[in-house]
Amino acid sequence: MAAGATAGTWLLVLSLWGAVVGSQNITARIGEPLVLNCKGAPKKPPQQLEWKLNTGRTEAWKILSPQGSPWDSVARVLPNGSLLLPAIGIQDEGTFRCRATNRHGKETKSNYRVRVYQIPGKPEIIDPASELMAGVPNKVGTCVSEGSYPEGTLSWHLDGKPLIPDGKGVSVKEQIRRNPETGLFTLQSELMVTPARGGNAHPTFSCSFSPGIPRRRALNTAPIQPSVWEPVPLEEVRLVVEPEGGAVVRGGTVTLTCEAPAQPPPQIHWVKDGMPLPLPPSPILLLPEVGPQDQGTYSCVATHPSHGSQESPAISISITGSVGGSGLGTLALALGILGGLGITALLIGIIMWRRRRRQGEERKAPENQEEEEERAELNQSEEPEAAESGTGGS
Repeated sequence: MAAGATAGTWLLVLSLWGAVVGSQNITARIGEPLVLNCKGAPKKPPQQLEWKLNTGRTEAWKILSPQGSPWDSVARVLPNGSLLLPAIGIQDEGTFRCRATNRHGKETKSNYRVRVYQIPGKPEIIDPASELMAGVPNKVGTCVSEGSYPEGTLSWHLDGKPLIPDGKGVSVKEQIRRNPETGLFTLQSELMVTPARGGNAHPTFSCSFSPGIPRRRALNTAPIQPSVWEPVPLEEVRLVVEPEGGAVVRGGTVTLTCEAPAQPPPQIHWVKDGMPLPLPPSPILLLPEVGPQDQGTYSCVATHPSHGSQESPAISISITGSVGGSGLGTLALALGILGGLGITALLIGIIMWRRRRRQGEERKAPENQEEEEERAELNQSEEPEAAESGTGGS
C-alpha cells in the first residue's frame, strides 16, 4: 500500500514536471509563418503571460507580452496568447518559452526548440563521364545540390546500391559552401572509381541528397550509364630515325618517331644522353639544322595510365660533314661570283682581241698600198727598156 502511494506520488510529480519544463521540437520551413501556442493561457483577455525568446536575433532573452508592441515585425503576441512569427528565418532558430497564469492562479510553462529548414532543388550530376577505363581511376562526375538548410548530405549509388568510399577503388571528394547573404548551402561531391577488369560494361551511377532534418525524403539525380572498356596493353616501344642510321650532314634535318601502339595512346617523352628533354609530350621529335650540339644518343619513354612506363632502345645521332644548310648557300654564292667574274674577263678578252686585230689590219693596209705602187713603178720602168732592146735588134 505504501509502495503504491509512493509510486502515485512520483507519477504526479513527473506529470507536473512535464507540464512545467517539458519541451517540444518544432521544425519550420524558411519563409513560412509559424505559430507557437502558449499552454494554460486564458482564451480571452485579460491574460497574464509572457514570452521569452533566445534565438540568433537576440544576444540574451527577449521578452514579449500581449501588452507590448510587435518586435520589429519579427514576432508578436496574438490575442489568444499565441506567438506569431510571420516569416521565419535562419536567425529565428532557438528556444521559445511561454509562462502563463490562468484565472485560478495556476501557472503553466511551454518550451519550444525551433529549427528551420530549406529543401533544395533536385540535385544533378555535372560533367558526367561517358566512358570509363577498367583498371585505372576514373572521374564519374560531380553531384551538386544548391540551396539547402541545414546542409544535408550527398551520397552515391551504383546499380541502385549505396557506394561506400574505401579510398581504393572508390573515393569521394566533397565540398560545402555557404551563401553569405542567404545562409543556404551548396554541396558538391566528386566521385572517382576504378572499374574492375571483366566487370559490368555499362554500370549505372546516381546521386541523392538527404536533408539534414528527420523524416524528409531524399532527392535523387537522374542516373548516368557510362561504358567501361578494357585498355589495350602497351606493346614494345620502337624508335625510328630519318635519315636511316642517324648519320646526317651538318645543317641537315633529323626526324625521330616513337612508335608505341596502345589504347589509350600513351604520353611520349624524350631522353638525350640519359637526361629527359624539357619538351611537351609528342610522338615525333624534329631536329632541324643539326649541329655538334645535337649529337648524342636519343630514346623515347611511353607512359600508359594502366601499364606504367616503357623506354625504347637508344639511337645515336652523328654529324658526318660540314656542308649543308647555310654552307650550301655560301658556296653557291661564291661560285656565282667567280662565274660572273670569269664571264666578264672572257668578254673583255674577246673585245680586246677584236680591237687589236682591227688595228693590225688598218696598219697593214697602207703597207700593201706602198708595195703595189712600187711594183707599178718598176713595171713602168721595165717596159721602156724592153722596147729599146727590141728596136736595136731589128
